Amino acid sequence: MKKILALTLALILTFALASTALADFPEKEVTIVVPFKAGGNVDLCCRIIADELTKILGQQVIVDDRPGGGAIIGQTYALSQPADGYTMLALTSSFVTNILSGDTEFGMEDATAIGQFCFDPEIVVVGADTGITTIDEFMAAAKAESLTNSTPGFSTSHHIASLIMTEKFGLTPFAYMHTDGSAEQVVQLAGGHAQVGLTTYGGAATLIAEGKIVPLAVCNTERHEALPDVPTMAECGYDFTYGAYRGFAVPAGTPEEVVNKLSAALKEAMESEAVIKAFNDSGFPIMYLDAAAYQTMLDDDFAGMSAIYYLLDEE
Repeated sequence: MKKILALTLALILTFALASTALADFPEKEVTIVVPFKAGGNVDLCCRIIADELTKILGQQVIVDDRPGGGAIIGQTYALSQPADGYTMLALTSSFVTNILSGDTEFGMEDATAIGQFCFDPEIVVVGADTGITTIDEFMAAAKAESLTNSTPGFSTSHHIASLIMTEKFGLTPFAYMHTDGSAEQVVQLAGGHAQVGLTTYGGAATLIAEGKIVPLAVCNTERHEALPDVPTMAECGYDFTYGAYRGFAVPAGTPEEVVNKLSAALKEAMESEAVIKAFNDSGFPIMYLDAAAYQTMLDDDFAGMSAIYYLLDEE
C-alpha cells in the first residue's frame, strides 16, 4: 500500500511539474527555421512576425535561415529538434511537394501545424528586356518556344504553378532555372538571365517599381491591392487561380498546450497594428488560419498534390 501511495504521489508531482512547465512556456528563446535564403518572401514575413511574437511571448523569437535542397535541409533540421515548441518551421507548399518527391526523411505525420499567416497569389512576371507586355503575348510566346523560367526552388509553389499552367494552357515546357529563394529568383529575371517566372508581389515589389520586372496578370479572382492596374487571369480569359501559403509548424509530439499557445500568439501577432502595417507595406496578404484549420488545409493540399505530382516527375 505504501509503495502504491508513493507511486501515486510521484505521478501527481510529475504531472504538476509538467503542467507548471507548460504554463510557463516559453522560458527561453524561440527559433523560427526558414528553409530558404535570407531576403526572400518567407524570410521577410517571418522577421516581421518574429518581432511581434517576441513582445507577445515575452521571450526573444529569432529567425534562422537554413536554405538548400529545395527547402529540405531546413525542414529536416527543424523537424529533428525536440518537440517542445522552441523550434518552429516556416512551412510552405514545398513541405508537401518535398514529401511527395520521396527525397525526405520526414512525412506529413512528422509536423504539427501552428497556423497559417499568409496566402499570396501568384503573379505572372517577365523580365523587362523580353518586350512582353501582356498575358496574351506571354501565352503566345510560351506556346511558340521554351522560355527560361526562374523559380525559387524545385517543387516550390511557383514551380508547381508553372507546371500546372504549362499543362492547362498547352505551353511548351519551360527551361527551368531553380534558385535558392525568391530573392535570387527575381534577380535572375531582372538581370535578363531568365525570361519569365511566377512569383508573389512582396519579393518582387522593388524590381517591379524600378521597371526591371513586368507583372502581366494575377492568378486570383480579384486584383492585387498593390497592383490595381494589373488584370487577373480570369479577366484576361484564363481560368487559373493559384498562390503560395505560408505558416508555421512544430515537430510532431509537441504538447497540445504549447501548440495552442503558439497558435494564439500567432493570431494576436497577425491582428497587431505593427504586423498589419508591415505586411501591407511589403505587399504580403494576411490570411490567418488556426492550428486545426491549417492542418486540414495541409492535409487537403497533400491529397490534391498527390493527384498531379506526376507533372514534377515528367520535368
